[in-house]
Amino acid sequence: MEKIESGTQLTVLDVNSKSTVQANALLRLGVFVPVKRSKRIVDSSGESIKAIHAGHSFDASDEFRTLQIVKREGYQKIQITGLKLNFDTDFKVWCGIVQVFNKEGYRRDGVSLPFKEFAKMCGFSSKRMDSALRDRISESLVRIRNQTIRFDQATKSNKDYIGGLLSAAEFDVDADYIELFPDPKLWELYQIDHQVLVQLKAMNKLPRQEAAQCLYVFLCALPTVPHPISFTRLRERMQLTSSKIAEQNRTITTAIKKLVSIGYLQCDVVKKGNERFLIVVRRCPKLSLRPDSITL
Repeated sequence: MEKIESGTQLTVLDVNSKSTVQANALLRLGVFVPVKRSKRIVDSSGESIKAIHAGHSFDASDEFRTLQIVKREGYQKIQITGLKLNFDTDFKVWCGIVQVFNKEGYRRDGVSLPFKEFAKMCGFSSKRMDSALRDRISESLVRIRNQTIRFDQATKSNKDYIGGLLSAAEFDVDADYIELFPDPKLWELYQIDHQVLVQLKAMNKLPRQEAAQCLYVFLCALPTVPHPISFTRLRERMQLTSSKIAEQNRTITTAIKKLVSIGYLQCDVVKKGNERFLIVVRRCPKLSLRPDSITL
């Protein structure tokens, strides 16, 4: 890829408090997934500490195979690893990072801004600028920095492509400033992949309903007339943690109903053999569809 020039915007599409622009792969793959709230545990000394977020590692080769960089450089395996990113905090923080990088452009030496300004870009209310929110955002930056995307060639080569979503982040608590250091590979990902404009109105209508939020961003990344989507594919994308398929299907069904109820989705669910399929009829980012009843 060409060198990223200083000041280069992440995308030419509009990024603001009402919409974000995401690389298609980040929405279609299981980077952001429903994550149960971590419970506090007690260590050997009797002190209460937070449990560590679960990690994930998955093969994204099929999803990236059509990208020009994969065809040109002969990459055979694309692997994404890191801690699971949730929607309640991590997706909001990630949207804030995208907005900062797009506003300021590529800055090798990083971008510094007041915590309150950054938190507002993430969509957090000005009434919630307390120490708890600072802890949430700080922990989220660690998880986002933890993500790694690796492109490997079939044979041993010096051209393996390794990058992430964020090179580094610093939070100066005393000065109340956040500094974000970009990974140039993120700009390359936005250049080589399709870009998806995601309206955040639906996300705001689904507070703490991570399964519905996850399904929403996945549907945003689909073509205008998508093929029927099997529940097997939805379970795979949403990485639901229940060991019982029937319970996972109920979670998916509830998420579909939520998207219908807020006026985003018109759909059908059909069964063929032992598999169910989601048939997307219409999607409306303005949430103006009439919530029709559907048989699930």
